[in-house]
Amino acid sequence: MTILHVMPNVSRAFGGPTESLIGYAQAARTQGMDVHVAAPSVSAEDEAWLREQLPEATLHFFASAGQHAYVVAPGLWIWMWQEAKRFDAAHVHGLFNPVSSLSAWIGIVRGVPTVMRPFGTLSRYTFSRRSALKRLYFTLLDRPALRRAAAIHFTTEAERDEANRLSINFEDRSAVVPPPWRGETITADMDKKADRPTVLYMSRLHPKKNVQGLLRAWAQVVADRPDAQLWVAGDGDDDYVQRLRDTVATHGLGELVSFLGFVSGDEKERVLREAWAFALPSHQENFGVAVLEAVAAGLPVVISGEVQLRSFVEEKDLGRIVDRTDPSAIATGLSTVLADDAGRRRVAEDGPRAVEETFSVDRVGGELRDLYESVIHNRECTGAVDEPLST
Repeated sequence: MTILHVMPNVSRAFGGPTESLIGYAQAARTQGMDVHVAAPSVSAEDEAWLREQLPEATLHFFASAGQHAYVVAPGLWIWMWQEAKRFDAAHVHGLFNPVSSLSAWIGIVRGVPTVMRPFGTLSRYTFSRRSALKRLYFTLLDRPALRRAAAIHFTTEAERDEANRLSINFEDRSAVVPPPWRGETITADMDKKADRPTVLYMSRLHPKKNVQGLLRAWAQVVADRPDAQLWVAGDGDDDYVQRLRDTVATHGLGELVSFLGFVSGDEKERVLREAWAFALPSHQENFGVAVLEAVAAGLPVVISGEVQLRSFVEEKDLGRIVDRTDPSAIATGLSTVLADDAGRRRVAEDGPRAVEETFSVDRVGGELRDLYESVIHNRECTGAVDEPLST
C-alpha cells in the first residue's frame, strides 16, 4: 500500500502538525506501507532534520511563494496531477490554505481515495476568528471538498463532535486516529525536580494559546506561593513576545517568570524532568501534542476544556481542566496541582504508562491501515473514476 501525505508546511517551527505527520508516517511504516510526503520546500536544516526523522519515507519538496496560510506551490499541484494515480490513497493535512485545498481537489478529481485532516480548523473558535474572505474561501473550496472526500480524519472524538455542527455528513466517512507517541516514557524521578514549585508552558507563543491568561493567573499563584516559578518555553512573533514581557512587568512578576525560547534536545529533556507541572490554557487546541509530551514525562497538566486531549486527561485523572476565560480558575488549578504532592507522584507513575497504552506507534499504525483499507475498498466497490471539477 502506497500512501501520499500532503502538508502545507513541514518546517520544525510548524510544531505539532509536523510532529504528528512524522508520527503518522512512522506508524504507517510499522504496517509495511510505502510512505511519500509532498510539501513546500523548507530550509536545508529543516529538510535534513525531517529526512533524519523519516529515513524510509520518500520526500518531495517544491518551490513556493507567499507566507503563513497564503503559500502557493504550483509545482506540487502539477506533480500531483501527473503522479496521483501512483498512490493507493492521498492523505491531505489542513484546510484554509491553497496547498492543502487544491491538493485535496486534485486527489478527488483524479479518482484517488482522498483523506482530509482538518487540523482542528473546523472548531467554533477557529470560525469565530475567520474573516469574511476566509469564510468565502471555505464555502467555495474546503466545504465542497470535505463533502466529496473519501474520509475525514479527526484526531479526537471532541474534534469530530464539534465539526458535526457544520452538517457535512462526517459521521459515515470519518475516523478518529490520534497522533502516536514516538518518544520515550520513563517514570519521573521526583528527586530531580526543581528545588522550588515550577510550572512549565511549552508551545508556540501565540494568542490562541492564551499565554496572557496564564501570566495573569500566575500573578495570583505567586501571591500565595512567592517561591513558585513559571518557565515559558517557545517562540513567537516578536511583537507578541514583547506584549507577554510587558504583562510580566505590569504584574511585577520579574524573576518569577523565565522566557526560555524554543527548547529542544537536552534542554527540553531538562525542563520536562525538573518541572513540577505543565500548563496549556489554550483558547483552542487540536489534540495537544505538548500535553502528551508532558504526561509522558510524568507531569500533571493544567489545561483548558478546549484542549481536545481533555477526555484522556479526565479519564486517566492526569491533571485539572480549567476555564480558559477565568485567570482565577487557572490559578486555582495550578495551585491545587502544586500543593498535591501525592497526586504529582501518582501521575509520575501513571502518566507514562497511560501514554504508552493509548498512543503507541503500533496501535496507531493499525488504525491508519484500517482507515486506508476502508477508503480503498469503498472506491473499488463504487468504481470511482476521474470527475470534472465542480462543487
